Amino acid sequence: MGINGYINYCAGLAAGTGAAAGLGGGVTLALGIPADLANTIAQQFRVTLAVIYHRTGRYAVSFPEFMKIVGLSIGVELGIKGVEFLALRVAQELLKRLTARTLGKAVPIVGAVVGGGLNFAFIKAVGSTLLAFEDQIFNDVAERPAISG
Repeated sequence: MGINGYINYCAGLAAGTGAAAGLGGGVTLALGIPADLANTIAQQFRVTLAVIYHRTGRYAVSFPEFMKIVGLSIGVELGIKGVEFLALRVAQELLKRLTARTLGKAVPIVGAVVGGGLNFAFIKAVGSTLLAFEDQIFNDVAERPAISG
């Protein structure tokens, strides 16, 4: 499958919940949006972890390192304010992006196309961004000792 195939697979999973959330318009939004949001974030994290593994050969990554890479993948600027601040900024950015797409899902059938297409494009963009990063971004992750368990 390869990394690009895996990114496409995750994008397809995100597109599925986006389409399902928008299929019935306003009727399905109440239940569909929370599930769509949770699945889209889960797929983003899966893609992020897959690219980290692809670039470093390691699957053990600390939360601060992971959040740094997630933040960079969606364009959140990193500062020296700490992991809590970064996690909050990542959550705010995700909420802003995913809430903006909700309006297009309010029209039945059209909402399915809009929701599925936007989710697919979002996950593909995250994957492409991560793959385009310089190796330096992943060096901190690669230098960590493996966690045995």
